[in-house]
Amino acid sequence: MRVVYPASGTRLSACWIEDDDVIIDKDAYWSAAHSLEEAAYVAGILNTSIVLDRVRDLQPVGQRDPRHFDNLVWTLPIPEFDAAETLHVDLAAAALYAAEVAARVELPDDAHFTAKRRLIRGALVADGVAETIERLVDALLPP
Repeated sequence: MRVVYPASGTRLSACWIEDDDVIIDKDAYWSAAHSLEEAAYVAGILNTSIVLDRVRDLQPVGQRDPRHFDNLVWTLPIPEFDAAETLHVDLAAAALYAAEVAARVELPDDAHFTAKRRLIRGALVADGVAETIERLVDALLPP
């Protein structure tokens, strides 16, 4: 099991991959996870605006926006997943639920990937799980 996120972009979008045979491109970073809950915990953290806001000043700026995430996210004090920590378990559960919400979103085949991500983000906001995850990550990471 691995958590994968792009090396660059304007939005950090992480996911977990359960298939160990999938090859990760050189333009993405990945981290091993020992369980689905740990993978959901890490992906949930990485997908928040809190993380993006906290690394933005460290990112090089492209033509318009900060671009590269690379390993900058790991400069944040993200604690390792601990199944005995209620906050960690709650965050993992919220991220797993968010994946269920995202899976129900109808995505047009001809839509650009950014439009598809926007539809998913909208569904997560409408459901309220996006706010829940942001609140949990805010409690997890000191300012």
